[in-house]
Amino acid sequence: MRFFLIINSRSNPHRLAGIDDAINNVSKTNPDLRSRIELRYTEYAGHACEIASSIAKQYGEKAAVVVCGGDGSIHEVANVLAFTKTPLILIPFGTGNDFAKSVLPPKKKWNTEYLLGQLDQVIYKPIDMAKIDSFNIMGSHNRNWSAFSNNVASIGLDTKVQAEAKAIVLKKNTKFNRSTAYIRSALHLVVGKRSSKFKYSLELEDGSMYESETDSHTLISICNASYYGSGFKPAPFAKIDDGLLDVCVIDDVSLIRALFLLSLYKFGKHIGHRCVHYFKATSGTITSCEPSTQLMGNYDGE
Repeated sequence: MRFFLIINSRSNPHRLAGIDDAINNVSKTNPDLRSRIELRYTEYAGHACEIASSIAKQYGEKAAVVVCGGDGSIHEVANVLAFTKTPLILIPFGTGNDFAKSVLPPKKKWNTEYLLGQLDQVIYKPIDMAKIDSFNIMGSHNRNWSAFSNNVASIGLDTKVQAEAKAIVLKKNTKFNRSTAYIRSALHLVVGKRSSKFKYSLELEDGSMYESETDSHTLISICNASYYGSGFKPAPFAKIDDGLLDVCVIDDVSLIRALFLLSLYKFGKHIGHRCVHYFKATSGTITSCEPSTQLMGNYDGE
C-alpha cells in the first residue's frame, strides 16, 4: 500500500522540523516502506481537501491518506474521504490533538518516527460520523455551515472558548499559548454571559424522543469521541464505532457552580451532576429561541 502524508504547513513548528529526520531514519531502517511514502505539504486553506480527493480518486483502497496535523486537518480530510474506500491514518501535529486521544496508542508513543515505522501495521476500522446540518431563520439549508463531524460538535459557551483560544494562538503561536489557551479562555469567559437560548430534541438509543424542559443552557456537546478543547472530556463513555452519539447538556448555572463544573468537565467527572444531562442518541434537533441571534457552534473545533 502507498502512503500519502498530508502535512499541515501551519502545524506545530517542532513537529514540522522533525519530519525530515523521521523520514530519513525510516529510510535507513525500512527502505521498502520509505519507497511507498510520499509527502504533500498544504499551501493554502482547503488544500488538504483537494489533495485527499485526488488521492482517493486515483488510488482508492490501494493508498492511505496520512494526516500530519491537528483536529482541523483531520476534520477536513475525513469529510473528503467519507464513503470512499481510501482510509485515513493520523499522525498528531496539532495543538490539542483531541481526536488522536481516541484512536491512537498512549501519548508517550506519539513519536513521529515511531508512528511512521508502524504504517504497515495499522489496523483499519470504520468509524461513525455525525452529519451536522445548519439552517437559517427561513429554514433554508446552509451548506457552508454543514459538514460531517468525526469528533465533537457543540453549541454554547465551549464554542466561544474555542474561538478565543484560537485567537490567542493565532496572535502568538508559542508552546505556552498552545498548551494553555483553552483553559485560560474558559476561565475568562465563564465569568461573563454563560448561557445560550435554545431548545433541543433527541431521538434516543431506544427510539424514544426526549424534549428539553428549559430553553437556557450553558452548552450542548454532540460527541462521537471523548475529547475536545485541548483535553477536556465531555463524553467519557463515547465510542467512535457504536452507531450512537453521546450528548452532554449543561444547564444555565451560577458562576460558583460553573467554576466547580469546569473542574469536573475537564476530566470527564461531570456525569451524574444534577445540572448535567447525558444521553445516548441517534439524531436530534437544536433550535434557537432567539431568532434574531445566530447560535454560535462548531464541529471538530471549526
